[in-house]
Amino acid sequence: MKPHVSLTGFATVTPDNWGLGAGWHGGGRALERATGVPRERLRERLTNALARFVGGLYDSELGALHHYYRPDIRYLSEIDSGNFLMALNLVVLSAITGEGEPLERAESCYRYAMEHFCDRHPMAFWQGGIRDGFKPTELWVKYTGDAAWLALSLYRRTRKPEYLRDLRQFHNFFKRAREADFAYTFDTASYAWRHRGNVWQAFGFPVTAYLELYQATDEAGYREEAVRWGRHALELQASNGAFYLLDGQFWNSDLTAPELRGLVNLWEITGERPFLDAAAGFADWLLEHQREDGAWPLGIDRDDEVCVETVGPGDPPNIALSLLRLHAATGNDAYLDAAVRAVRYGLSMQACEEGAYPEYLDDPRAKWGFWSWEPLQDHSLSGDQSIHHVRGTLFLASYLAALGAAGKLPASL
Repeated sequence: MKPHVSLTGFATVTPDNWGLGAGWHGGGRALERATGVPRERLRERLTNALARFVGGLYDSELGALHHYYRPDIRYLSEIDSGNFLMALNLVVLSAITGEGEPLERAESCYRYAMEHFCDRHPMAFWQGGIRDGFKPTELWVKYTGDAAWLALSLYRRTRKPEYLRDLRQFHNFFKRAREADFAYTFDTASYAWRHRGNVWQAFGFPVTAYLELYQATDEAGYREEAVRWGRHALELQASNGAFYLLDGQFWNSDLTAPELRGLVNLWEITGERPFLDAAAGFADWLLEHQREDGAWPLGIDRDDEVCVETVGPGDPPNIALSLLRLHAATGNDAYLDAAVRAVRYGLSMQACEEGAYPEYLDDPRAKWGFWSWEPLQDHSLSGDQSIHHVRGTLFLASYLAALGAAGKLPASL
């Protein structure tokens, strides 16, 4: 099967990772029709989200990012392992502005997080695992994937060998998890791998990290590790196309984007049709459950009943990014339409004049951030939400531009 649009690379930090070009790209009038926001205003909003909101979370004394800010009580949260994901905001900012300081800050966040949240004790066979913030004795495959993505991004931009060294440690943890029959949580208190009990079966994280690592090193063993995790993933898919990856009982919107994208990437690199069929089946299920406003609830159980109605607003644009990759593979415009609606929803969750919740805009720490929950719940705005919104919008803009240049924009845009 020939791809609808040929893309290169597997990373999802900036559009150049897919061969779409670095920095800000416009999709012309198609972008404005898709998002409902004029291009220059969109650029202003995204740049301010990175420079002002995320910049306001950065603690220059500690060299790391606070996780969230609550304007209702003027509370700046703790610093945690979320730095592995949130520091990608700074990598993106450096890429679109050409400034070196944001990249230096991203490296500082990485060093802080490695020192405080990565288990690297010389007597530990599980070296490279990243601790859970709520239960520090637990090491998670999901969080290790976040760390790997940041290390890969920093390696691509700096070529510093220490990032490859750390990536081999992350590989060590992924390998131990695979050898434990694809377990996802290791408890250092009991020295046991766990398959159930708030276990997030985040197979997309090792799949995508391994494919990026293979691309960075050309070491075939990493490609094979990605395929092993992918074949395991095929066994997890339900007959209706969904992946119920939280304890095998619940679909969770946070366990969707890397998983969908990873399946598409595996088809791209192996040509094995079951991976693409699994991705399309999952996407079709997602489209059936997408709300009219473009969002998804946080949780759906195996009976396809919504069990958590709250939305994690960063998840829809993150899922959108993966739907774009599937659209490139298949040319099915339903996936592009769903991605557009998801990004448009995400933009409505920004704390700005046009947002659905224009609250606390007189607080400079709050304005331009993205709300952590909808309904607002605790009025927090978090750095891990921002990276999904910014990337989803940037990739959509560049992808629409590529479709336009190839004469493949659908009539609706």
